[in-house]
Formats: sequence, C-alpha cells, structure tokens
Amino acid sequence: MKIRALLSDYDGTLAPEDVSLESSGLPKDVGDSLLRLSTSLPVAIVTSKDHDFIRPRTPFARAWACVSGLEIVLSDGRTFAASKNRGRLLEGLNHARRKNASGLTFELKRSTTKELLAFSIDWRRTSTPTSAFIEATSAELTGMGLTVAYDPAQPYLDVFGARPDKGRAVKELKRLLSVSGNVLFLGDSVADNPAFEEADVAICVAHGQSLDGIKSGFVMRQDELADFLRSLADDPSLNLSALKRR
Repeated sequence: MKIRALLSDYDGTLAPEDVSLESSGLPKDVGDSLLRLSTSLPVAIVTSKDHDFIRPRTPFARAWACVSGLEIVLSDGRTFAASKNRGRLLEGLNHARRKNASGLTFELKRSTTKELLAFSIDWRRTSTPTSAFIEATSAELTGMGLTVAYDPAQPYLDVFGARPDKGRAVKELKRLLSVSGNVLFLGDSVADNPAFEEADVAICVAHGQSLDGIKSGFVMRQDELADFLRSLADDPSLNLSALKRR
C-alpha cells in the first residue's frame, strides 16, 4: 500500500503529554524523521492545540487542523474556520474559573485572529479533582450549549465553542492538500477515533495508556515511531503485514 500523505495527532502521539505546555516538543529523532519525510509526502497535524502553540513545534507540516478541526491553516497562509459560539464560550470559561478552588490550569485556545475557540481545564500540576466536580462542571458547561470532551484516562477536559470533528478535519485536509490516495493517520486516544475512521491506515501510538475503545487498525510503541517514520521516508509503500494489528 503506497501512502500519499501522513496526518497525525500531536500530544501523546508525536510529543510526550506528561510535560508542561512550555516544555512540550518533539523528541529530536521524531522531528528529524518527520522533516525528512515531509520532503516527499505531505505531512499535516490534527490537534486539540491552537495554531500559535502547534506551528512553531511542527515546522515541517504543510497544514494544521487546530483545536480539533475548528480552524485549518495551510502553510501558504490560507485559513478556514468553523462557526463558533464565542459569547457562550466566554460565559463558560468565567463560570469554570469561579468554580475553581483547586489550582486548576486553564489553557485558552485561540484562532489566528485571536478569537477564543476553546479552553482546557487541566490538572497535571495539581491534585485530580473529584469525579463529582468533573461531572457537575461538564454538565453545567454542556447546559450552556458548549461541547465538552473528557476522557477519564487524560488529566484534563476540553471545552469547545463549536462541535469539533477530527474526522471532518482529515477529510478537509485531504481536499485542501489535493491528496489522492492512501492517507495514514497517527493518534493515541479515543479522541482520535473519527480521524482513524476517515483514514486509510490508522495506527495508535502506545505509550502506556489504555487502548480500550481506540479504533485504530494497528498499534506501535512510541519508541518505534522514529524508525517507522524514517522507513516511510525511504519507501512510502507500507507493508501492512509488518505492522502489529489491534
């Protein structure tokens, strides 16, 4: 099977997720392999991060579907944005901040025009909030018309001003990049399932997380990723029988 484009999630897939935002980045061997691969195949990133965060960390990419597809930015500067509900999102952010009594971190995710698209409530730097707090906060934000995404395996929840869809983002990137042929998607969580389902080949990068509910066809260890990308740069004809099936 000849691969015509590589699309990938960022956190947990290409980069460690158990680090602060400021120190987040690709391991050198992964970054070098992707830079080399990008000279022969289109590479794009599909991430919950915003453009200001992700672009400097992935300079090899030809496009970025940011905030889980709410904004798509091409390397030539063209930008495509989904509709959003900024007023309710600000209301939800203020509500969550008023409820915060545990030192939770709020990551604001903005468009290239600095409009708020989403925010995350993150407890990587403090104690995990109670399930009752998470459930109540999620229900309250959902009741405001916002979309809340929460995976119990992750130390954060995401709140969006419009419904995110990584599968739609993959489809749009294929169109915008004029990709005709097989697309490979790399991810690591259930949040990537829509993208896995849209791709022709779906690989979950395993780094110790639970794989329950993840709908990739294949799985590889994180320490195998750099070598895999180097081999793909050498020959985009992917031997599926050499991959470990789920």
